[in-house]
Amino acid sequence: MVIELQNPEPYLLLGLGNSIQRMNLDGGDQRRIVSRAGRSILLDFHLSEGTMFWADTQAGQISRAGLDGTHRQKLLSSVKGITGLAVDWIENAVLWSNAEKGMIQRIDTDGRNEKIVLRDLSQPRSVVVDPNERYIFWLSDGLTPSLQRSDLTGGKRATVLKSANRLKVLVIDHQDRRLFWVQQGQGGHTAMGSCNYDGNIINVFNQPFRSQSLRMTIFLDYVYLTDSKSKRITRVNKYTGGRGENVNSKRMPHPPADVKVVHPINQPVVEIPTPFTPGCNRHTGECVKVCSSHSDTGLCRCRDGFSFSKQGNYCEDINECALWNHGCSLGCENVPGSYFCTCPKGYLLLSDLKTCQETKPCVENGTVCDHACVHTAEGDVCVCPEGSVLNSDGRSCTGCLSADRGGCSQMCVTLYPGRWVCECQPGYQLQPDGKHCAAAGPPMYLLFANIVDIRQINADGKKSKTLLQEPRGSIIALDYDPVQKKVYFADKNLKRIERASLDGGFREMLFSTGLDAPEGLAVDWVHRKLYWTDRGLSSISRSGLNGVDREIFIDEDIQKPRGIALHPQAQKVYWTDMGSRPAVERSGLNRDMREVVVSTGLVSPSGLAVDHGSQRLYWCDLSRGVIESATLDGSDRHMLSENQVGRPFDVAVFENVLWASDWEGHMLYRLNMTTGRNPEHLRDVSIQPAALIVVHPLAKPGANVCLDENGGCAQICESRLGLAHCSCHLKHVLSADGKNCLPINTSFAESDDGKSSDRLRNKTLNDESTPLAMLYTERMVSDQNDCYSLRCDVNAQCTQKEGRAVCQCGTGFAGDGELCVDVDECKAGLADCSVSEAQCVNTAGGYFCQCKTGFSGDGHHCMDIDECRLDVHGCDVNAECLNAVGKYQCRCRPGFTGTGFSCHEEFKSASSWPSTGSPLDVTSPWQHNNAVQSCPSTHDSYCLYNGVCFYFPEMESYACNCVLGYMGERCQFSDLEWWELQQAEEEKRRNMAIAMCIVLLITLLSVAACITYCCGSKRHFGMCPSEDDVCDISMSEDSMTETTTAATQVYVILNASPCGDEKVLQVVGCPRTTICPSCSSNARDSFALEEAGKLQRDNCGQDVDHGVCLSGDMRTTDNLISLEDPQATPQ
Repeated sequence: MVIELQNPEPYLLLGLGNSIQRMNLDGGDQRRIVSRAGRSILLDFHLSEGTMFWADTQAGQISRAGLDGTHRQKLLSSVKGITGLAVDWIENAVLWSNAEKGMIQRIDTDGRNEKIVLRDLSQPRSVVVDPNERYIFWLSDGLTPSLQRSDLTGGKRATVLKSANRLKVLVIDHQDRRLFWVQQGQGGHTAMGSCNYDGNIINVFNQPFRSQSLRMTIFLDYVYLTDSKSKRITRVNKYTGGRGENVNSKRMPHPPADVKVVHPINQPVVEIPTPFTPGCNRHTGECVKVCSSHSDTGLCRCRDGFSFSKQGNYCEDINECALWNHGCSLGCENVPGSYFCTCPKGYLLLSDLKTCQETKPCVENGTVCDHACVHTAEGDVCVCPEGSVLNSDGRSCTGCLSADRGGCSQMCVTLYPGRWVCECQPGYQLQPDGKHCAAAGPPMYLLFANIVDIRQINADGKKSKTLLQEPRGSIIALDYDPVQKKVYFADKNLKRIERASLDGGFREMLFSTGLDAPEGLAVDWVHRKLYWTDRGLSSISRSGLNGVDREIFIDEDIQKPRGIALHPQAQKVYWTDMGSRPAVERSGLNRDMREVVVSTGLVSPSGLAVDHGSQRLYWCDLSRGVIESATLDGSDRHMLSENQVGRPFDVAVFENVLWASDWEGHMLYRLNMTTGRNPEHLRDVSIQPAALIVVHPLAKPGANVCLDENGGCAQICESRLGLAHCSCHLKHVLSADGKNCLPINTSFAESDDGKSSDRLRNKTLNDESTPLAMLYTERMVSDQNDCYSLRCDVNAQCTQKEGRAVCQCGTGFAGDGELCVDVDECKAGLADCSVSEAQCVNTAGGYFCQCKTGFSGDGHHCMDIDECRLDVHGCDVNAECLNAVGKYQCRCRPGFTGTGFSCHEEFKSASSWPSTGSPLDVTSPWQHNNAVQSCPSTHDSYCLYNGVCFYFPEMESYACNCVLGYMGERCQFSDLEWWELQQAEEEKRRNMAIAMCIVLLITLLSVAACITYCCGSKRHFGMCPSEDDVCDISMSEDSMTETTTAATQVYVILNASPCGDEKVLQVVGCPRTTICPSCSSNARDSFALEEAGKLQRDNCGQDVDHGVCLSGDMRTTDNLISLEDPQATPQ
């Protein structure tokens, strides 16, 4: 029975630009409800709660808000690699897929109880959920694209269907209980398919899609899709397809992102019957968290750390810390299903994981601890770093921060103190022991230099063969290129460098001059370079893989280089120096940031290897007989083996095994690469093994094997995890060898008896009984064509068409067959580089996808490079590195301030920091004497776009330290938005200034015109003031009129001025302060004459009542008229 919540009008919820908007299904009533949500978001909603959730895949944040945009809240941050988002409206949880970690995780809708549901997945994407049936579905983009399923607890995993084509997006139809997807095949051909939850009743129809970034949702009989190219929302029939119908008539200002139809039909709720009897889930056989109406009988029991709710229908976490029976001496922190004890600063957690002990140095010097030692009342005891626990020996530690890295062969993730999990890199699978990672693909084998030959040996040493021989030489250095399948080796005696194919059938000389003692060699399989060390010349050189562009890489401050290893993703080259100052050093591939990694405790460091799974460095010391390991920056150094393998010359690592060549005992050893224990030698007749390497597609991650001869594929090649995957263009099918393509014979597809077409019609995507290629090739025959008379272009082939031979340009070329030019698939939009972290690179006859800067991978699966973990960042020594997707950020440590790339000690006074508001109620733990404090949890979302919030107690204000690319009081503006605002403000000020200048100019011109007109009128009518008359000017606000008055006699006397050459014009008997050309209309106003008198007194030192200094050029200054005494005869 389905509960009818409401029957409201359905509407679309969509991401548009940097906002989330809603619109009706007819495209009307479009309005924004959330701003600054992110430009690349995934959406879903929880109708009964009235909330929506979105994931900003670029910023790595998951947020929530009301369906009306209110009550916005950030749930999670720094979540990289999000590829799908779904809401479980029954258990009130949010699920998301993480392709980078190969996981599906979940968190409650209130932001609590984050946990991992599924792990060890192959590139999971587009996760969807049916909470009523308790199913999770997702797309797997591994070696074989597939649609996967599990229950809500992560159990009962199964493959719903497999596809030869790439599956791009997945949605679920809750009304019909079917799954819908879009698949992309040869030549960009797209189709839409659907099936039931078990992968049966499959329906596939051709449907062209122009957009590479595609999202869709289902409502009733229609599929609603986003079209980023036309900037529209379209809809098609979910079973027949056809021409899409535009929902919005006008183009949107930005390409639409994710889209959802909000309506109760899309989130049905199955009623829980009452009274309720706890039962077992019919899919998993285990107790369910939210019990449904399944008829299965059984009794549900909660796991340890959980108890039944009051309703008795689900299990809820027990907060052990609130019960005060946890046993922690000081602090306690609750986690789902458990808890852990914490200690304040200055205290350490003892091995019982409950007691906190004040940090005091040990009394007895004889206590030997791997990490640290503290003194207690019972004596000296060993303690471990946070997250690790003490082993039974009471001395060594185990955990992610300990030397054994928690027993994990690759990645170790701390959940809480005393609890951690191991994880694997893409392409590896976690073994049943939960610690070791095993590589998928073909079995690995070893190549090692044996002085007079190069040999190949399998992992256990039982089978070996000689690859090539050089009886006169001394081969001690070698490496291989996984793209062209060639081995490169250096001969110390013959002083030359050569290369050969891995099968030994090809051999080529690269260098035979300019060498003295080449003892180390390494191939950069990503940037296509060859590096080698020369002990005799005290240098490191490099060139192209074909021997061109040879140059000296390093020849200063280096003495006797030997071992060399590369990390192309980290842009680093590592080498050992056996000179008078032995060291392990590294440098950037552009010769910058050279630094010493290890320099102490070394005598003759020889071999060197980088483990890309654990991101660690391994080296051996020939004189000391030791093998050591450290992180890529030299920290966390520890010894693996001492005097167990004789005199180790070189080392190689893969999975959880380390191999070493014994220069003295003429043997090869293998041992555990984490502990160095259980060494065993491989049974092989060797002369003197030197350099050795591991050959496997995952040994050198990021190699694009399609660069060489298109990976062996006839048409389309995709490089995935070091292997080439071939596919074909439209109207072609892949042959049985998995590399060639065969054209589809249309006459065969429509045979007379119809049996073949029936077989094709009944063929389903998950039917593995008969390969699809076999159906097309059963009746194919080959014709012998005479093409000798044609002059086909080198990029064309001769084919039979309508009974005659013609030249036809090959795939990736266009022309008439006699002249073929390359088609730039990247510019033409034909390339399928769909992931946002990749870019298209055109090649002759094709293209390939290449991960952008900050990412590594094969171009179709790009992983973020953790610059912080690899120590390839440029942060200041007083700053901490924060990794982000495709980049990293630097943040100054407490007590320092600056950009992060440059940090200096923080000033004591905080008065210069901008105040951005008053604080909310801040509890006492935040009140201390520091000038700058971290903001309380109430202000987690105060600073936008990952800005760091600071609180100043003395000023009672907040401020934000914005990340690179944002600014403003709350980091609310991007650099571009800020620049645009500044430009707009500057334009406003400039326009205001121009307007004021124009008004002032018009005013001055008006005054000048009035004065000119006034004086001109007076001259014309004989009314200018003279010795016999005076003008009377009457003025008002709007006009100025002249009035000649004879009622009052005014006498003007010209006296000698005490100012020297000037004359003083005295006005006698004038009741008005009226002096032409401007006289006041107020008879009682004598301001002008008084000011004139003051000026005369100030300038001349004499008191002349109502005297005005005049000059002959009739200039007006401060309402005074000055008349200079001209030399000519006055008029």
